Amino acid sequence: MLKMSSYYARRPLQSSGCSNSDSCWDGAPIEITESGPSVAGRLAALASRMTIKPLMTVGSYLSPLPLPLGFVDFACRVWRPGQGTVRTTINLPNATAQLVRAPGVRAADGAGRVVLYLHGGAFVMCGPNSHSRIVNALSGFAESPVLIVDYRLIPKHSLGMALDDCHDAYQWLRARGYRPEQIVLAGDSAGGYLALALAQRLQCDDEKPAAIVAISPLLQLAKGPKQDHPNIGTDAMFPARAFDALAAWVRAAAAKNMVDGRPEDLYEPLDHIESSLPPTLIHVSGSEVLLHDAQLGAGKLAAAGVCAEVRVWPGQAHLFQLATPLVPEATRSLRQIGQFIRDATADSSLSPVHRSRYVAGSPRAASRGAFGQSPI
Repeated sequence: MLKMSSYYARRPLQSSGCSNSDSCWDGAPIEITESGPSVAGRLAALASRMTIKPLMTVGSYLSPLPLPLGFVDFACRVWRPGQGTVRTTINLPNATAQLVRAPGVRAADGAGRVVLYLHGGAFVMCGPNSHSRIVNALSGFAESPVLIVDYRLIPKHSLGMALDDCHDAYQWLRARGYRPEQIVLAGDSAGGYLALALAQRLQCDDEKPAAIVAISPLLQLAKGPKQDHPNIGTDAMFPARAFDALAAWVRAAAAKNMVDGRPEDLYEPLDHIESSLPPTLIHVSGSEVLLHDAQLGAGKLAAAGVCAEVRVWPGQAHLFQLATPLVPEATRSLRQIGQFIRDATADSSLSPVHRSRYVAGSPRAASRGAFGQSPI
């Protein structure tokens, strides 16, 4: 894996990034270690270790019991959107989604770019409210509407059903007039799994979105490699037992969903990597255990000829971007992701080969015209 300091991430295209062939140097992903952590980042990680991690530990022992996890997203309704942010509920066949536009962002009218965002929460909790800070900020930095899917959750529903909901949201965007090269798939934690799995499902329809963004992604359902990773001791959120609970939830959910007379198969996206996948940007904490999945996924993508870049943020908590704007690294990360999205969709009339010539976070001469408003 090619490792670089954050300085080189800001060099011109020919100095780093992806080549014309959608691949990275010598079939290896680019890994960039960012500066930090700041005092605010350290405090946020400490707060997570002192509060969320103990709750995760207790919850992992209570996982066989019905837990009121839906309350998490409901309670986050107190996080009101910023002034001028527009949020519209979209009805899907079996779920809902929220279309979010930061102030000044054009309507989702099939022109420009759009982000399809798949939230994390271990497939069992969270939703548009819990992730509103990330989505609101991302809409502004990407200068794009963001459609966040309130997909069905396990253990009542299965991962396949959740993926169906994400696919329905993608089809809704296509019906609005967006072409694949205008759509970026993004997800955090468990949503990273869904984003990659959705991109692979779309390959069957010869559809290739502009790019994939994965934030602290869970890319592998297998629990053993994460539990054996050195970061299991430094992770500020997840104890080792949390992955036992997640595996049990996923298996139980799959067993209840019968497909052709048999339980739903568990799908491992990293076992199905092909060269036709979109260029991928991954942001992850250097202290969290999902660094394993981030590096493994980037390595497999690059080996297949897909441009993959990993940005490692030392000392941060899992999904530290939720702490924007309180933690400066959170805002910086989202700003870089927004730049990547703008670069990946800079000119949808270009071929996919030319469109993949990006450097995440590199400066670009972008036009910033005034965007109109509409109900959606």
